[in-house]
Amino acid sequence: MSPDATGDSAGKGTGLLWLLALLGAAAFLFGVFRADPKSTWGIYLVNLIFWSCLAIVGPTLAGAIQVTEGRWSPSVKRIALTTAGFLPVSLILFVILFFGRATLYPWVSAPIENKAVWLNVPFMAIRIAIGTAALYWVALTFAKAVFAQDKGGADTQEAEARRNKLATTLLILFVLVVSLWAFDLVMTLDPIWYSGLFGGYYVVKALYTGFGLVTFLTIRANARGVTNVAPSGIQDMAKLTFAMSVMWMYFFFSQYLVIWYGNVPIETRFFVARFFNPPWGVVAWLVFIFGWLIPFAYLLKRLTGRPPTRHKVLVVILFFGWISIFVEHVLVVFPSLDRAIGFPLGVKEVLITAGFFALFALSRRRFLQTYNPVLRQAK
Repeated sequence: MSPDATGDSAGKGTGLLWLLALLGAAAFLFGVFRADPKSTWGIYLVNLIFWSCLAIVGPTLAGAIQVTEGRWSPSVKRIALTTAGFLPVSLILFVILFFGRATLYPWVSAPIENKAVWLNVPFMAIRIAIGTAALYWVALTFAKAVFAQDKGGADTQEAEARRNKLATTLLILFVLVVSLWAFDLVMTLDPIWYSGLFGGYYVVKALYTGFGLVTFLTIRANARGVTNVAPSGIQDMAKLTFAMSVMWMYFFFSQYLVIWYGNVPIETRFFVARFFNPPWGVVAWLVFIFGWLIPFAYLLKRLTGRPPTRHKVLVVILFFGWISIFVEHVLVVFPSLDRAIGFPLGVKEVLITAGFFALFALSRRRFLQTYNPVLRQAK
């Protein structure tokens, strides 16, 4: 499963993508109206968080390049911004998630007295809606401002100052809102368990997959002649991906170590359910091996020499990372829903995931066609 099977060539595969989107929607509706829609809403939540994080990390990376005045690859900056095309779709999908609140979150029907001030439907819906809408608006506005820079006479000091303000605001909102998604939409699936590091863990995990996606999109654009990013530029993106993979495991181990040595049953049961109960124990080890150990070993070796001119192995490693992090989302979400639910690998779950992928690819393609950014930049 590639996050960009469409690439930048408009028209190719559009019919297939629309078919996948329709099949995904049909599978979702079929699952929602069954007697027990919990697994359907669960895979919907996994996909919503996964693809929304992929979409917002691109503009966030571009914002970081803007704030730090990075000039090592303006083409990478513009490629990163193209993932913003999914953001309007993501916002609609967040609204749909609201209708599954009673199925996903036990505190909706059985409020927890000492957490009722924070865990109540109106307050949760308002903060998620305002935070997500603000983040997406700033990201899209920043993307348009950068693309406007490519037009003759549009790049003034005032425009530069505006881009810097937008980029700074975007970086702050990214950390706050993605942390909010983690705390409100994922951690409260089990409202008794809590971890103060959970928000930061999700932020780093999003950066890991998002940087990998931008790396892949850059390699793909180079292969199609759309850009001409030097091997050193690809190497820099690989370095960012490597750094975030290390940070991801660091956050996981920091969270795990404190909880495990604290040995408080209300906290340790989260890890027990995911490491010692079948099939989740096997899934956890597969995520560790393919999502971190193999990418870490390869990237460490790759980054110690001269920048390679071929990137086939790197692309395979990136696929390992995306698939593993997606499965890790499943590992975090599903044991909190119901211990009787196994690993979601049925036709319904596959079609819903394929539908999200199709919407991501279609929306990015439409974004490219609408704004037609100049991806081959000299400065």
